[in-house]
Amino acid sequence: MNAPRMANQVLDNVAEIAEKAKDLSAKVKERLDDTYHDLDRTVRRAKAATEDRLDDVRQQVKDRPLTSVAAVAAGAFAVGILTGWLLGRKTRS
Repeated sequence: MNAPRMANQVLDNVAEIAEKAKDLSAKVKERLDDTYHDLDRTVRRAKAATEDRLDDVRQQVKDRPLTSVAAVAAGAFAVGILTGWLLGRKTRS
């Protein structure tokens, strides 16, 4: 093979590789954009659901304040008992 022909073949191969890299880059960018938009949509849905649930909880507390206080107190008591039990186990080990 002569040198000019070989050089042209190398240039053609480099151009082909560059084109494939460009196509791959475009596909990756498109995929990342789609993923970003899907994630954004999911975050907005989660935020809306959380706000709705928070409104429900606020209304529940307004409607039944004593029940709400009792539920929080029972939960805090349970966490305290569990924490004390776990810490007691560590000191006996």
